[in-house]
Amino acid sequence: MRAICVALLAGCGFQSSSSGTPVDGNNQVIVDGSVDQGGGSDATPPIDARVCFGAGLVKVCLGAPPSKPVNYAGASNSIDTSNATNCTKLVPQTGGPELCVIAGTTVSVGGTVTVTGSRPLVLIAAETLSVSGTLDGSSTTNSNPRRTGPGANLGACNAASTPDNSTGGGGGGGGGSLATKGGNGGAGDQNHTGRPNDAKGGNAGNAQGAPVVLRGGCPGGKGGDKDAQHRGGDGGDGGGAIYLIAGISITVSGDVFASGAGGGASNNTAGSEQGGGGGGTGGMIGLDAPAIDIAATARVVANGGAGGGGGGLTTGGTPGGDGTTTSWNARAAAGTPGAGGGGTAAGGAPGTAINLTDNINGPDGDGGAGGAGGGMGSVSYKGAMTAGTQVSPAAMAQP
Repeated sequence: MRAICVALLAGCGFQSSSSGTPVDGNNQVIVDGSVDQGGGSDATPPIDARVCFGAGLVKVCLGAPPSKPVNYAGASNSIDTSNATNCTKLVPQTGGPELCVIAGTTVSVGGTVTVTGSRPLVLIAAETLSVSGTLDGSSTTNSNPRRTGPGANLGACNAASTPDNSTGGGGGGGGGSLATKGGNGGAGDQNHTGRPNDAKGGNAGNAQGAPVVLRGGCPGGKGGDKDAQHRGGDGGDGGGAIYLIAGISITVSGDVFASGAGGGASNNTAGSEQGGGGGGTGGMIGLDAPAIDIAATARVVANGGAGGGGGGLTTGGTPGGDGTTTSWNARAAAGTPGAGGGGTAAGGAPGTAINLTDNINGPDGDGGAGGAGGGMGSVSYKGAMTAGTQVSPAAMAQP
């Protein structure tokens, strides 16, 4: 058995055909179902004897070939990547968070699998990987309990600037930015009942473009405070990171989700006038195999969350909607504003989805201002892909 290859180094020394599929000396695809120690006449390891996987953004070498299938069946399953015992191997990334790798001879997701935790999730199948159920690494503000997707908020994010605090209404939090830029938070205290006048919202950081490491999405910015007892809404978490690798093929006929969470709203129902929090970005979804098939009925989604509503003097606003998943090409709904006071509070901005990345700045308000919408995450692939129509954002090829 070859020594363990250092993670993220290219090649790992196995031979492939022109399509990327491992072959023997006669250029025949090797699939024999056993854990072999040798290959054909060129000594190329069969698929089920390989220890190194991945040709794109993520390259992983295991200590031994996968020896059994991994099957997630049934109505409800969960993976917490913070727990190292749930992972086949922990793999460091230069410039990115540590990865939780789960590997099998084959991998099948037939039920609903909810993924959370501090590490991005990498599923590796030596042969075939299929998702006919739901693999969900989204972050949420509005679920009970709320959850944070795998590897979310980790890595270098271009954070939104801090909004102004004001007794007359705090500024709104800026949206998180990743593949696309989030919106800017709205201005509070527009009727100048407190200081500073026109409490500025947080400005979103710049987008980061194509991914260079596997990491989750970036959080939205916190809303401005009215005072120490009336704090602005928290920013929504970025979506998680899920990466799929297979030696032969990946088939997605179900759903893979990594959307961001909605921005929070005021934490008090009366006397609020805080700014709403900005929405989190979508996370990252990656697919890497010689053949990738995303069915027309499948949904692969990493959308941004909506901004939270600003608070009024009588009631607080509501959180922004979590980034859409099953409604793959629709925006998350903006948080609603609070009521009461010398003027009106402002609602939040909607989230982002494919071809819907405009009008995401938080509205201004006489009381608390609205939080901004979060930017898009990314969907990328390495290999020959047949893409379905329900992918948001549009999938891009990895170098």
